[in-house]
Amino acid sequence: MPLSFANPGIYKVKSINGGRTVSKRLTDMGLRIGSVLQVVSSDSFGPIIVQINSTRLALGKGIARKIIVEGAG
Repeated sequence: MPLSFANPGIYKVKSINGGRTVSKRLTDMGLRIGSVLQVVSSDSFGPIIVQINSTRLALGKGIARKIIVEGAG
């Protein structure tokens, strides 16, 4: 499921559907395939806020659609 559809909770990154630029940018921010992240906030208006380890990131809906996640439980 795309990260943009995820409710608050714990997820594992399954794939990143984007070009080299998108993949590199996300990797530089610490978001890699296999990373476990927590969706902190996913309001329908505004960015999706995720936490990876002790870092929080605000991701726009467009980039969040390119990140495919699965439940980490």
